[in-house]
Amino acid sequence: MRYLLLLFILASPLTWAKDILWMRNGDRLTGTIEEITPESVRIALPYSQAVTVKREAVKRWRLEKQDKPKATAKGGISLFQADGDEGNAWLWTGNGDLNIKLKKNETRTNDINIKGKTEVANLDWRYSLSGEYNYETANGETDSHDYTVNPTLDYFFNDHWFVRNSLNAEYNMLDENYLQLDFSSGPGYRFWNDKRRRLELIAQAGVQRAYFRDGGWAGLLLFDSRIISYPIGSLSWDYRQPFSLWRQQFELFSKGSYLKYLSQQSPYLTLDQDINGSLGLRYYFNDNVRLSWSSELDWQDGEFHFEGAGQSLKESEVRHLISLGASF
Repeated sequence: MRYLLLLFILASPLTWAKDILWMRNGDRLTGTIEEITPESVRIALPYSQAVTVKREAVKRWRLEKQDKPKATAKGGISLFQADGDEGNAWLWTGNGDLNIKLKKNETRTNDINIKGKTEVANLDWRYSLSGEYNYETANGETDSHDYTVNPTLDYFFNDHWFVRNSLNAEYNMLDENYLQLDFSSGPGYRFWNDKRRRLELIAQAGVQRAYFRDGGWAGLLLFDSRIISYPIGSLSWDYRQPFSLWRQQFELFSKGSYLKYLSQQSPYLTLDQDINGSLGLRYYFNDNVRLSWSSELDWQDGEFHFEGAGQSLKESEVRHLISLGASF
C-alpha cells in the first residue's frame, strides 16, 4: 500500500508541474499556478493543498509554457523571450496624460500640456524615457512654449539598490536661456515596485549646462559666455500607492526633485536651490484608463547682484491639473 501511494504521487501531474514562484525572501515554490491577481498568487503544491501568497512577497514567476520569468508588474508587454536566462525577461510599460491646467496668477491662462512616459525593464536594467510639452497663452498672446525630455538608465544590484544615470533636457522657445541640460549620476534605493506601487529615492550629482541665445545680453553680461556650467547635487523621489475607497480603485502619487547648486559661476548672479514636485490622486476606470487630479510646484531661489545692489530672484508657481490618461 505504501508503494502504491508513492507511485500515485510520482504519477500525479502536480509532481511534474514546472510553474515556479521565486519569493523575495529567497524561497522557491514549484507547483501549478492556479490564479494571479493584483493582490495575491495561488499555487497548488505537489505535497500539500494550494497556498495563497501575497503578490508583494513574490519577486517573479515562471509558467510551464513560459520560458522566461515574468516581472511582477501587472500589465505591460513582453518584448523578448530568453530560454534559461532570467535576466533577459523584458517588460515594456507606458502611460500618457492630457492635462487641463487652471493657473491662479495675475491673469487667467489656459494651456495645452501633454505628458508621457515609457519604460523597458528586466531584473537588472531599466530604461525610461519621459517627456512633457507645454503651450500656454495669456490674453491671446503666447506666454510659454517649451518641452522637456528625460531619459534615464538604471542598473539594479539587487531588489533595492541601483545606480542611475540621467539626462534632463529643457528647451524653451521664448526665453534667452533657451536650453538647459542636466547630466547626473548617483545611487538610488527602491523600497517596493510594481506597475501601480512604487517608492524610490535617488541621490545624484552632476553638472547643469545653460545655453543662451546669440545676441542676447544675459549670457554675455553675467557670465562672459553663452554656455554656462554649474555643478549640482539633487535628491528625487517617485511614489505611487493604490488604495480602495467605496469599492473604487484610487492611487496616491507624488514625484519631484530638490536641486542644490554647489558653486557659482558669476559675481552678479547667485543660484541657490530649486524644487520641482507634484502631488495628486488618480481614479482608475479600469486597468488602462484613469482620471487624475494633481498640484505642481516650481520654486527657485536666487539673488541678483549689480553695483552694490541686490535683488531677490525667488520665484514660485503652483499649478492645478485635471488629467485624462491611459497606461499599458
